[in-house]
Amino acid sequence: MANECKIFEMALPRQALAPIRTVPFLAKQQLSTTGVSAAFTRSTRMVTIVSSLAGTLEFSSATGTDPSGSGDTFPIAADTFYDFDVRPGTKVRFV
Repeated sequence: MANECKIFEMALPRQALAPIRTVPFLAKQQLSTTGVSAAFTRSTRMVTIVSSLAGTLEFSSATGTDPSGSGDTFPIAADTFYDFDVRPGTKVRFV
């Protein structure tokens, strides 16, 4: 895997007993360092994010807007899968 951050967009699982990654994915995005994603689809309710580099994620606070760069960030380790419950239209910045 090159130095990149991958985002897999998913609908909610059919059974909400445990966090489960649903397939097929609704969309898949790849970000370079300091990249901002496209807005998540209107059906996206969950994303799984994995990166080849350790870094931080910042999610937009308003639908369709880019993360400001001054909001709350979430640290991530390299080569580790993270699942997030998100709203449609949200964007994420990877630094």
